[in-house]
Amino acid sequence: MRSSSMIYQLLKAASNTETEKIGERLSVSPDCAVLSHTSFDAVSRAMTTEQCALKTLAINNHLPLKDGPSPESISTIQAKGVRYYAPGRAGMPALVVAEEGLAVPGSIIAGTDKNLLELGVLGSYVIHTDPKEMAALLNSGSMEIPVPASFDIVLEGEPGEWVNGIDIALFILKYYELPDDTSTCLEIYGDGLNRLSLPERFNMVRVLVDFGYEHVLCQVDEQVIAFLQDRSTAEGKFYFPDTEKQPTSATTIDLHSIHPMLAWKNDNIVHIGNLTDKDGVPVHQVFIGGDTACRFKDFETGLKLVRYRPLFESVSAYILPGSQLINSDLLNMGIASIFTEIGVDILPPAFLDSLATYPDTLWTRMGTSAQILQSGGMLANALSCFSAAMTGKIIHPLELESILKQENSHKD
Repeated sequence: MRSSSMIYQLLKAASNTETEKIGERLSVSPDCAVLSHTSFDAVSRAMTTEQCALKTLAINNHLPLKDGPSPESISTIQAKGVRYYAPGRAGMPALVVAEEGLAVPGSIIAGTDKNLLELGVLGSYVIHTDPKEMAALLNSGSMEIPVPASFDIVLEGEPGEWVNGIDIALFILKYYELPDDTSTCLEIYGDGLNRLSLPERFNMVRVLVDFGYEHVLCQVDEQVIAFLQDRSTAEGKFYFPDTEKQPTSATTIDLHSIHPMLAWKNDNIVHIGNLTDKDGVPVHQVFIGGDTACRFKDFETGLKLVRYRPLFESVSAYILPGSQLINSDLLNMGIASIFTEIGVDILPPAFLDSLATYPDTLWTRMGTSAQILQSGGMLANALSCFSAAMTGKIIHPLELESILKQENSHKD
């Protein structure tokens, strides 16, 4: 492993040992642990100590009408010192942890939900565990993890107006050769990363995670520090790549060359191309948010694009704010009421899991989450999805903006 890599520096500090060999197992003590609602029962049965050895959160993000964790297991983990988040106060685990200020640069987080892996945007290293491993960790306070290989992705330039993090991730997956070993830690840095807003960084990392890369670590900058300033009192540990020792295998990407992208399935095989490859394809259902493009800015930007235009008559559209805090912000800012006025319904993020279990047999579903893609729908950025909701077909957001300007000029 390169001593200049960010993951090397982080694990060296966490384990207080040299970490030169890829695959070598190190003992670390995570800064916190996060349980998903699907792991409550198993963890509560397997724990043997009276109190958790680590600060632990249990985030219950499930639909009340579905089977959830038993009341007994919830009571058991609470008695062991776990901070419990009921469905009415929760949301996607990564957002809850970030909003609580528990993901800080250089921290290590262990969790039973892959949704947490996107916290690499904040400089945190997330370890995905199963319930058995989690119970052992909460009993002892430490765990052994293998040292991953690292792979550098350098972002340069500035993306165009209609391009966001989902497009960047799909562009990387389409046109660049990433490591076959998906346990490799993708280290992302460069002036292009600094020019992306935090929501777009999360959208980018979320898609890379959903395509199998469980470890992504982004260089921290002033935007991350500003985000954490009023949320966390924990002291971060900052690690930066040594650009002078940048490996020849590093992938450099010019963000200015990226256009809106689209992913779809055909014969159970995922295909990635330009949005215009499917220009004019009918769309009947649109889902924006849930676990990707689910932050306030994602919805605010979409509303600015569509203005007060109502949904296309044959389209059903939904937004899924990623947490209760984001949902409250939409309500308080009056954005939620505008969405409902134009025909867009608001659903809890937990609905996404249920939706994914019902295949899109007509191939007319479109959304910002990879779960929509796995159900047979199409994956695209939020602006592309909003554009489809307004026209009933795949259309470039720039074309929609042109249509709306013409309509407004005729009204004048």
